[in-house]
This record gives sequence, C-alpha cells and structure tokens, in this order.
Amino acid sequence: MSIQGGALQFAGAVPACPQCRQPMQPMPLEGHYGQQVPTDLCPGCHLVWFDDFESVRLSGLGWVGLLRQMQAAAHAAPGMLHDHLTCPRCASVLNPVQNLTRFGRYSMLQCPHRHGHLQTFSLLLAERGLVRPLDRRDLRALAAEGRAPTCLNCGAGVPEAGERCSHCDSPLVVIDMPRLMSALLVRHAEPLPAEAAQHVAWPCRGCGAALDPTRSAHCGTCQHAVVVPSFLDLRPLLDKVEPLLRGVRPRAAQPHGARLRALHGDHRATGAYRALRHLFEPGGWPSTPLGWATLAGALVLGWLLLR
Repeated sequence: MSIQGGALQFAGAVPACPQCRQPMQPMPLEGHYGQQVPTDLCPGCHLVWFDDFESVRLSGLGWVGLLRQMQAAAHAAPGMLHDHLTCPRCASVLNPVQNLTRFGRYSMLQCPHRHGHLQTFSLLLAERGLVRPLDRRDLRALAAEGRAPTCLNCGAGVPEAGERCSHCDSPLVVIDMPRLMSALLVRHAEPLPAEAAQHVAWPCRGCGAALDPTRSAHCGTCQHAVVVPSFLDLRPLLDKVEPLLRGVRPRAAQPHGARLRALHGDHRATGAYRALRHLFEPGGWPSTPLGWATLAGALVLGWLLLR
C-alpha cells in the first residue's frame, strides 16, 4: 500500500475507469522482443490506459490482441467524455495534451505525475498513424457498397459529412489499411518478409479482386476505394495475420566467438584492409594534389629512416 498524489494505492489493484468508475480490464499485450506491455481497457467506454508511453512498444501480435478487444467492445456505444477525468493511479486530474508526430497531430489525457495516459480507441490509432479522415470519396464508396458510414470510435451512425461524431465527439476517421499492415506485420522488432502480404489479400468490395493491403488504398481493377470504418471489418484480416505472426521465431543468438571464427583468414575483415579501401576509394583523400604530395613525402621519409 502506498500514497501517491494524495490518493491511496494498493499494489496490484485493478484501476477504475476514469469515465464510468468501473474496474478496467487488465490486458497485457506483446511488445517488441517478447516483452509484455501492461495495458488497461474499459470496453464500455472505449478507453485504453497505457503506463507512460508504452503504446509505441507494441509488436504486430500486440496490435492484433488490442484490435480483437476493440472488436469485442464494438457493441457498446459510449458517449462524450466527462470533464476533469482523473488518473486511475493517483486520482490527479488528467491534462489534455496535443502532440505532433510524423503521423500528424493527436491528443490524449495525460497524468501530471507521468503515471500514464488515457485515449479513446480512435485516438490511440491516430497516435500511431493508423487512421485517416473520413472524406467524401469514402462516403461515396460506402454508399455504392450499400453500407452506412459509422464512427470508428463508438459505432454510431454518421448522418452527414462532418469532422466529428455527434454522439461521442470523436474525429470521424477510417482505418488506413497500408499503415495498419505496416504495424501488424512486425514480430520481434523485425518486419515479416514481403511475401507475407500475399497470404492476407484484402477483397475489393466493388469487384471482388484481391488487393495487397500493404499498399492498396483503392482497387487497381475498378478503382473502388478501400474503406474500413469499423473494427469488425478487420476480423477476417486478423484471422489471417495472427497465425503468420505466431509462426515467426526470434533470431537465435550466435555462440560466443562464432562471428570471429567465420572471419578468420579473410583479409577483408582486417582493419588495415578497411583503412586502405577507404583511403583509395574514388574521391578519397589521395585523389587530391595535396593528398598525393603528402603520401609521396611520407614514402620518402620512410625510405630515409629505414635505409
């Protein structure tokens, strides 16, 4: 038992959801190199709590597990977040923070004592650049498929084009398939071979042609846009990706001295060879007049000293 930030904490206690105050669901996810990333999820409020910035450490299999939990929670329809949510670790008021990454700007609620941060489902994906804004082309594609547009975060219907959901106030986004696949097809901090994408072909909803989800934003046959507005749409894809990831084994460590024994007798492994190769490569130092003059002077001086 400890006291932090004025709140009583019990070691190993399940944190309460800052929104509904119900116990959150502990969910350890796989990170890089087989490490476990502790995560807490509230399926009713569609909220995820990460200690510190653990979300950046998720492996492809970790993302598969998280997306499956998001699918299981799709039946719930959370509303707007309350004002002044508190940290589940220390009960301090969470601060709204906006950060800028190479994927764009995203927001979250962060503990002032750096115990972690809280995000909705859609904002968590936005942090890693796995979503893109819902645009008019997507709406036309969904209409052609006979599907109604929905909010990715809460699943509520979207009656008309806009930037935010009228039910939960989340940005209206859809899953960016190429970026999602780049996050999924990674295990033990190494990307899967390029041919792995052949086993996870994404069917076009316009003509049925097989698409490469790692690079296709639209069908090359009928030009129909690939639109994924719901976590439930990902179930067939995850069913194909998960066994591929589980079949990847970590790179085995080499026995001590194996690399040195493999280089024994190879003159290209010596420091003298690397220095001379760098010295006499095109554009190197001796190619200049000053360089040649210095080299000639060094040879003459060496001959005078050693004769």
